Amino acid sequence: MPEICALQLLPRPQTITVSEGLFRIPQRGAITIAPAEKHDVLPAARRLQQVISQLLQLSLPLSVGSRPAIQPAASFIYSPLLPAQGYEIAAGADGIAITYSTPEGAYYAVATLKQILEQCGRELPFLLIRDQPDFAARGLMLDISRNKIPKLETLLKIVDLMADLKLNQLQLYIEGSPFAYESFPQVWELETPVTGDEILRLNAYCQERFIELVPNQNSFGHMEHWLTRPEFNHLAEIPDGFMLPENMYDHDLYPDGLFMQPGTFRTEHPGVLELLGKMYDDLLPYFTSAQFNVGCDETYELGLGRSKALADSGGKGRLYLSFLLEIHKLVTARGKKMQFWGDIILQHPELIPLLPKDIIAMEWGYSAEHPFAADTLKFREAQIPFYVCPGTSSWNSLTGRTDNMLANLRSAAVHGKANGAIGYLITDWGDFGHWQHLPVSYAGYVYGAALAWGAENNLEADTAGYLNRSIFRDRSSGIGQLLLDLGNYYRLESGALRPNDSEMSMLLRSRLDNMGIAGKLSPEQLDQLEAYILGIEGRLEELSLACEDAELVMLELENSIRFVKHAVQLARIKLKLAGAPDTLDPAVIRRQISDLELLLHEYRTLWIRRNRPGGLTQSVSRLLSLKTDYEALLLSLTEHTKN
Repeated sequence: MPEICALQLLPRPQTITVSEGLFRIPQRGAITIAPAEKHDVLPAARRLQQVISQLLQLSLPLSVGSRPAIQPAASFIYSPLLPAQGYEIAAGADGIAITYSTPEGAYYAVATLKQILEQCGRELPFLLIRDQPDFAARGLMLDISRNKIPKLETLLKIVDLMADLKLNQLQLYIEGSPFAYESFPQVWELETPVTGDEILRLNAYCQERFIELVPNQNSFGHMEHWLTRPEFNHLAEIPDGFMLPENMYDHDLYPDGLFMQPGTFRTEHPGVLELLGKMYDDLLPYFTSAQFNVGCDETYELGLGRSKALADSGGKGRLYLSFLLEIHKLVTARGKKMQFWGDIILQHPELIPLLPKDIIAMEWGYSAEHPFAADTLKFREAQIPFYVCPGTSSWNSLTGRTDNMLANLRSAAVHGKANGAIGYLITDWGDFGHWQHLPVSYAGYVYGAALAWGAENNLEADTAGYLNRSIFRDRSSGIGQLLLDLGNYYRLESGALRPNDSEMSMLLRSRLDNMGIAGKLSPEQLDQLEAYILGIEGRLEELSLACEDAELVMLELENSIRFVKHAVQLARIKLKLAGAPDTLDPAVIRRQISDLELLLHEYRTLWIRRNRPGGLTQSVSRLLSLKTDYEALLLSLTEHTKN
C-alpha cells in the first residue's frame, strides 16, 4: 500500500477505508455542482476551490452540471439519506465525490479534504470516508471580559481555525464593559470595547463558515463592573461588598480572607429587570442567533444581604429560580432561546424539574475530576436540554495545565454523549489578568473540537500533530509536543490542590510577604521545575514555524517561559525571606526587578499585537504591585547593609 495512505486526520472520521491506487488532481479539472443544489453548496465549493488554490497552486473553476467536455476533479452530490452535518468522501479513479445532505455537511467534508491535501498534495489515495458529529452543537467560548479584548482580525483568525476544526458555535463572554452598550456610554467610554458594527461583521463572517455567533452576557452574578458604579450600586444584593465564605478561596493565597466587590443583583428591585432589558436591547439586535447565554453563575452573595429574609423564608434555591424565570421572560420576549450556567441550580436539584423545557442548561466544570456523569444525569432525568462545558485549563496557569485539560475535555465528551448532551462548549477564560498568550489555548481548542465531533473515536487524537501541521506549519514537527510539555510544568509544583490555578501564577499574584504558596514548595522542587522549564526553553531554537504569525508565536512562547522562570525565582526569594532574610543578597532583588521590567515590556508589546489596548493597565496591575514590593525590599536590604 502506498506510503501516502498514512493519513492523520483530526477530528478522526467515524470510518475511513484506504485502498490501493492514487488519484491525481488534474490541472485542468473542475469542481462540479448539481444544478438544483448550486446555491446551498456554493460556500463549500468555493472553500474547496480556495483550498486547492492555496495548497496546490491550481485554479479549478466551478462548473454547474456535468458535461462530457468537463473533467471533474471533485463533485458535490446531494443525498437526503445522510444525517444532518454528515458527509461522505469517495476518492477513486474518476475523481473525488463529496456526498452531503446539508450545506454544512458539505463544508465539513471540505475541512477534511483540506487536511488530506495538506498531507498528500495532488495525489490522493483511493479512500472512502463516512462521517458525522456526536454533538450537534460544538462551540468555543472566549472570555473577552477579563482585561483582554481581541482585535477583530484576531477573532476572524480564530473563526477560521474553528471552521477547520468543524466547530459551529462561537460565544464571546461578556461581563462588565467589553461591548459598547449604546445606552450606557459612560460604562465603557474609557475602554476599547467590541462595537455593534464589529459584531455585525463578525456575525457575517461566522455565518459564511456555518458558525453560529451566540450572544453571551452575564445577567445575575459577576456584575461587579456595573454594581460598583454609583448609579447602579443600589441594585446590588450587598452594596458595600462582602467577604467570600472561607470554603470558597485558597487560604494560602488569601490568608486574611477575600473581600469581594458587590457582584450579584438584588432580585426584588424592579430596576434590575429594567437595566437588563436595556442591556439586552443594546446587545441582541446585532446577532442573528436564536440563542442567548445569560450566564447566572456564581451568585455568591444571593440571600446574604437585602434578600436574606426572602431566602430564609422560601429558600435560597427558590429565590434563585424565581429570578432566573424573570430573566427567561425577558429573553423569550425578545425571540431567543435561553442558555444559562447550571452550577447554582445543581445545588438545588429538586428545583431542576421546575425549569422551563425550552431552556438550555450549560453544565460547566474544569477539573479532571468534575462530576459530569452525575450532574448531566440530573438534567437528563428532568428532561432539560443541556450542553457540557469543559475548559482549556489555560487561565491562571501562565502556560496551561495540559494533563488536567486533556482529562477534563475527555470526561465532558464521554459523559455528555452518554447522557444525551445536545452541545459541547469549550471555554477559554482569562481570570486575574488573562496572562496566558493565545497559542497556550490552541491545544485545548484542538483536542476539544476533536472530542466534540467524535468522542470515542478521538480519545487519543493527535493534538500535537495537528498543531504542528495545520496551525503552526512547523517544519521541525516540534511545537505541538513542546506546548503540551510546557503546559505540564504545574505537575512539578507542591501537589497541593489548586482548583483552576497553578502555584507559579499564584505566586505572581500574591504579596511579597505572603509565604503561603512558597512555603509549600521545597528548594528541590524549585530546582526540578527550573530545570524542566529551561529544557523546554532550549527546544525553542529547534522550531521552524511557517505560519503567518510565526515570529509573534515565538515571542509569546519566550515571554510565557519568562513568566514561569520569574515565578520560580520569586519562590526562592520568599523562602529565603521566611527562613534567613539576613542572607538575602540585594543583587538578587536588583536582578529580579530588571527581569520583571523586561517581562512587562515584552508583555505590553505582545498584548497589542493581537488585542485592544483597553484592559492592559488592569492586566499588569498585580505585576506592578509586585515590582513595588521588590523595590521596598531592596530599599530595606540596602539600608540594613549600610547599618
